Amino acid sequence: MVKYVKYMIFSSIVLTTILGSASFVYESAVINETRDFDAVNFRMVDFSDEDLSLFCDIAFTDDEVRIRKWRKDIRVEIKNIEELDSRSVEEVDSVIAILAPLIAPLKIERVRRDGNLHVYRRVEKVNPSKPEPFCLNGLARINKVKPYSWDITYASIYDGCEASSQTLMHEFEHALGLNHPIKLYSYYVTIGRSVIPQYLRSQKEIIAFRSQPFYLSDQEKSVIKMLYSDEIKSGMHIETFARKMGFTDEDRKRMIPDINKKPRIIVYPSPDDY
Repeated sequence: MVKYVKYMIFSSIVLTTILGSASFVYESAVINETRDFDAVNFRMVDFSDEDLSLFCDIAFTDDEVRIRKWRKDIRVEIKNIEELDSRSVEEVDSVIAILAPLIAPLKIERVRRDGNLHVYRRVEKVNPSKPEPFCLNGLARINKVKPYSWDITYASIYDGCEASSQTLMHEFEHALGLNHPIKLYSYYVTIGRSVIPQYLRSQKEIIAFRSQPFYLSDQEKSVIKMLYSDEIKSGMHIETFARKMGFTDEDRKRMIPDINKKPRIIVYPSPDDY
């Protein structure tokens, strides 16, 4: 009996050691994959310094400042399609048509069922945030980070009854893995339109941009192409990116935003402006 107990204890120790070693090896392999970045090949993607600056600002998400992106084809399912008119459905199709060439060869298409990106259009209330449901122009959520995986595997998008097609585009950008910008820009940025442009543009100019259906700046289009290029791995940290890109101290100050700096004033557009 004593020998049996000793054997069981010894076996448990050995098994725990093996599992721990296997877990460590797997974790190391995953981390190394996020660091597998060829800056030379990445620079072959057609982008400017202006595009690169925006990429550093909006492509590294969450508190960990890491890349989040899809690695499997995106299947867009409109969950409340039976409640919508044809125009509301066509607007989703238009956004998909604009984004599809930017993330190729990854595919994005609308499906009737089994979607991994759920869209709820023209809703009065959004209830993913408890305890109180709230009304807003738009909201996007992606799945939480899993152990050893920063991939986006599921997302949901909501837009309000008064939301414009630009709100829909804005939320789709979030669903692809882009974050609100921290820095200020002299050009109109759809992903940051509730915060950034109000600092540098007149309200008249902002409204003029909002009146353009499905507007997406050339810089944002470049950023999406950069994000979905083969060289950018899900989970890559911004410091890894900066180091392998050969950023100088001056480049870091110019390109990488201070994540602790929050805008003092946030101006959200009134639904009357849409």
